[in-house]
Formats: sequence, structure tokens, C-alpha cells
Amino acid sequence: MVGLAACLLATACGGGPGSLRLTNVPVPAPASRAACADLIRALPSSLGGDLDRRELDPPVDSAAAYGRTPAVITCGAAGVPASYRPTSDLSVVNDVGWFAETTGAGVRFSTPTRSPHVVLTLPTAALGDLQPFDVLVSVASAVRAHSVSTTA
Repeated sequence: MVGLAACLLATACGGGPGSLRLTNVPVPAPASRAACADLIRALPSSLGGDLDRRELDPPVDSAAAYGRTPAVITCGAAGVPASYRPTSDLSVVNDVGWFAETTGAGVRFSTPTRSPHVVLTLPTAALGDLQPFDVLVSVASAVRAHSVSTTA
């Protein structure tokens, strides 16, 4: 999953904050497609600050993007991050456990103990005055409502 999420690319179609083209978006397994589509629809129109939801061209029902330097949320990636272990610490935000990995440009959060898996790639440049915690709070209810815990 990490390799795929690391290769997720966003390209602006024209100048400004218009529509955005995402490539290498994971395709959820058939059993997860409806849950992922529902989760993406349930995400807020803004994550706070300058992170307003962007239109995707073409539309993708397993991903959403926010802001000029986009924060990207995907649903349905297969597997868990290579560095994740069952003993890894998770940051629990509103009953959703997030595994954080530092990337060259920011932080990638994933939900290895939920199904379907959700990945939030959050570039440092996208945050402005926001803290990553604020962004996790803004997406937690949609993630909690449309994925299930895989732990007891």
C-alpha cells in the first residue's frame, strides 16, 4: 500500500484551484467499493484553513483532494504500510486509529486497523496554520461511519 500511496500524483488541470486529476488511485476490492464511495461522499467540503475540496477530473469514487497543494484521501488500498506492525502506536482521533509515516513532503496517515483502509496524504505545504490533528478530526466521522474496526 505504501508504494501505491507514495506514487499518488495530483496534477492541476489548468491554473488556479480548479479541477484536479489524480493518478494511481487504488481501486477498492468489489466488497469495499460501496463503502469507499459512501465514505468519499460523506467527507466534508473543507478540512479547514485553505483546504477546500477540489473537483476531480475525471471523478473518482475512491478519492478526494483538498487545497492548492492537495491533501489527498483515498479509500480501498490493499494491505497496510510496510513499516506498520501490530505493536505500532496509532494516534486515535474520535475512535479512528491512524498510523503516521513521515514522507519527504509531509505525513501520510493510514488506518491499518480498519476496513476498508483509508490513506490521507498530507503535504506540509498544504497545512498553513492547521495542525494535522485538526485535519484528522475533520475526516474522522466519515471514516468511522463507513469503515469498520478490524480489532476486537
